[in-house]
Amino acid sequence: MNLRHLETLLAIAETGSFAAAADRVGVTQSAVSMQMRALEAVLGAELFDRARRPPVLSDLGRGLLGPARAVLRSAEDLVAAASGATLRGRLRLGVIPTAATGLVPDALALLAARAPDLQIRIESGLSVDLARRVAQGVLDAALVTETPRLERGLVVRPILEEPLLVVAPRAAAGPSARTLLRTLPFVRFNRRTGVGRVIDAALRRDRIVVTETMELDSIEAILAMVGRGLGVAVAPAGSVTGAVAVTVHCLPFGDPPVLRRVGLLERERPAGADPNPVTTALLEVFRAVVVPPAVAVQSVRDWAA
Repeated sequence: MNLRHLETLLAIAETGSFAAAADRVGVTQSAVSMQMRALEAVLGAELFDRARRPPVLSDLGRGLLGPARAVLRSAEDLVAAASGATLRGRLRLGVIPTAATGLVPDALALLAARAPDLQIRIESGLSVDLARRVAQGVLDAALVTETPRLERGLVVRPILEEPLLVVAPRAAAGPSARTLLRTLPFVRFNRRTGVGRVIDAALRRDRIVVTETMELDSIEAILAMVGRGLGVAVAPAGSVTGAVAVTVHCLPFGDPPVLRRVGLLERERPAGADPNPVTTALLEVFRAVVVPPAVAVQSVRDWAA
């Protein structure tokens, strides 16, 4: 059995078509078709419903995705063991958008220096969607906003606790955070995001009624709206950096400041199994680049002083 054929099968499942899979694996669409015919011949079964255009995976084909991923992971482990290296192969990592521009680049740069033979593929998404993809084996791990409800078979390892800020136009400096939230138009984080749920719960707990005008899931878009004077928002402290920081006024959100927790999500390993060396190294570099919680909270208080 050709491992490349299994990789192509997974690419079809993840991208939704032969054409998109061809782009991902770097071959022509006709080569993808030939690979799938060859795989079906080896397995003695049809994996696709070719009566539909484009062809779609059959029930049998979908059922083989999990075993195919397991075979490929075992092959990568075998290569690593034979070479004497533990950090090689591929890492498929999901990341939440609010971490994609700060924490993730710093951590991956450090990991790349430590493990130059490790191939890393990044996909962005909401925490709930990334957790589903980790559970399915599509992703090896994901950086997510922690949630109290976790699907069976998954484990999340803490990385950081980050204070949330009330972010208002600089011209609105003066009133309290509560007053700003109650009086200015509210630019809301998408409530499906992990940080959006944390914000929504804190607003309800503190009985703060906002006048909602927008609901977005891009931190850059939210801060740009605030910077242009279009409203007030609540955002993770680590996102208020660079050019946008000079256009806004920040105050702590809550007293004590409300924190959002970010962790590394992966599939739980069987009892007695060794830790995954790649995700262990990934966790180490994430923790190495974060600001300690006490320092982050103190910096928020200093801004408001």
